[in-house]
Amino acid sequence: KFFKNLLSAKAKFKEFYLIENDSDVSLLIKFFKKEKTIGIDTEFDWRNTYYPKLSLLQISFKDTIFIIDCIKCKNLSFLKNYLEDQNLNVIFHSSRSDCTVLSTNLNIKIKKAYDIQVAEKVINGGIVKNYGSIVNKYFSITLAKNQTNSNWLKRPFTDNQLSYAAEDVNFLIEIYQKQLKLLKKLGKIKEVYTESINEIKKGNQDLIVSR
Repeated sequence: KFFKNLLSAKAKFKEFYLIENDSDVSLLIKFFKKEKTIGIDTEFDWRNTYYPKLSLLQISFKDTIFIIDCIKCKNLSFLKNYLEDQNLNVIFHSSRSDCTVLSTNLNIKIKKAYDIQVAEKVINGGIVKNYGSIVNKYFSITLAKNQTNSNWLKRPFTDNQLSYAAEDVNFLIEIYQKQLKLLKKLGKIKEVYTESINEIKKGNQDLIVSR
């Protein structure tokens, strides 16, 4: 399902698709085959369950955002091959929790990733920043926070929920590109990738250790 742009007025326009059934994933697969850098985020519920329950998986490419309804779509096994491919450049913000959700819900264990929160901490000498602060730094855009505690298990979604979910991945690739320039000057690119990989490994193992 194609939506008109629901993103911030100052943001770069991107096509925006909501995938609600298994027959619609073919377009997403085409993007995986032709692009090698993605931004990724998850929306989930962890209030009344021992394990997090995945609701949405958001994936951004250069000019396109896909939001996958992981409750309505029953066959997402195809994602494992793509997301575990070490040739895919996967961009997160705060990767540990997302990797825990992907591991427990879809048996996907990310192997390689870049975490913009980790990178920003290196750039700023140890200061940890949330996603909204990082977006504001690089784009002077203030993101809405009114869906932070939204019920992601309820259907149908509101436009505000979809906009919030899309914003969470909309800037990841562009922030990554801007940070790389700064990290190159600092000679810290390898350090960020190493620390990012450590974070995703912790996410893959979090609930395994706690069992």
